[in-house]
Amino acid sequence: MPRGKPPAGITIGFIGTGEMEPDPATDLIEEFINESIKPDEPAKFIFPLTQDEFSDSLSGLAEMARKSKITYEVITNTEDKKRRAFLQIAQGAANTYLVTDVFTQMETLLVEAPQAVLMVLWDEKRDDELQTVVGKFIDAGIKVLDLTNGLAELGDETEGPDEGEDESDDEDEEAEDDDEVEEETVEEGLYTRAAMEKMSHAQVKDIATGMGLPARKARENMIVAILEKQGSSESVTETSVDAQEAVADKPVTLPAHAVLESFRSILDDFGSRFFTGLEEWTGHFLSGLEGIQFNMKPEEPMDVEESEPEEAPKVRRLSRNR
Repeated sequence: MPRGKPPAGITIGFIGTGEMEPDPATDLIEEFINESIKPDEPAKFIFPLTQDEFSDSLSGLAEMARKSKITYEVITNTEDKKRRAFLQIAQGAANTYLVTDVFTQMETLLVEAPQAVLMVLWDEKRDDELQTVVGKFIDAGIKVLDLTNGLAELGDETEGPDEGEDESDDEDEEAEDDDEVEEETVEEGLYTRAAMEKMSHAQVKDIATGMGLPARKARENMIVAILEKQGSSESVTETSVDAQEAVADKPVTLPAHAVLESFRSILDDFGSRFFTGLEEWTGHFLSGLEGIQFNMKPEEPMDVEESEPEEAPKVRRLSRNR
């Protein structure tokens, strides 16, 4: 009699270094197996047996499989296989795969199995890494469950926010912005720091030049100059909505008396600096002229005192008398 095909069963791979108590993990796994296969169909586990991918939680699951006589296989490498902590687990394995890439080998075994699933012990410290690794298993068509989250199935997030909700949120934000502008506009005709900080550099520049102030590269410097020109302090929070709309839509036009006052202030400042500089230059010029005149004045002859004729030096003679 020809033999029938062996029962398909299910292959469960485990990865992740998250922490979970063995008893609740075992209960979840047993419940999943009972719902997935028939009582006469086998279940096979696959564990990564490397220092970087093994954890106390996986050690507890491997011990459970060994005591329950569940067939399991391990994926390791030549170096980690010799570690004392792995010897007992490796000895009880039905197969041992010596590889350099644990995840690639795990994916290959699960893809080739008739029915397979990957259970992850999610480690928040490795969130970015696990996102990438798990994504590859999902792309390969393998069902992935989060063991640390009640076997919740992991998959790509495809649901986005409702379009109606987005529009509503945008309207609410615009309404909040309008409320803020109304709170900032109390005294008509004054530009406040809060209002100007919301304007573009070009708009602030238009206000500054319209008030006769020099345009500057830094918007903050122009804001300070405008506040000083208005006689305002940084604590002033008043401006008019009309003034803001004028800046946003077209160049600002100031009253004629304000322009004349600004122009006069500029002329006064220029005249003050001009005459101050002229006075300093004149002082330096006169000082230099006095020096030139002094150097060009002829020197007066000096009186020569008559001196008495010098006496002839006396010749020194030595006494030879004894």
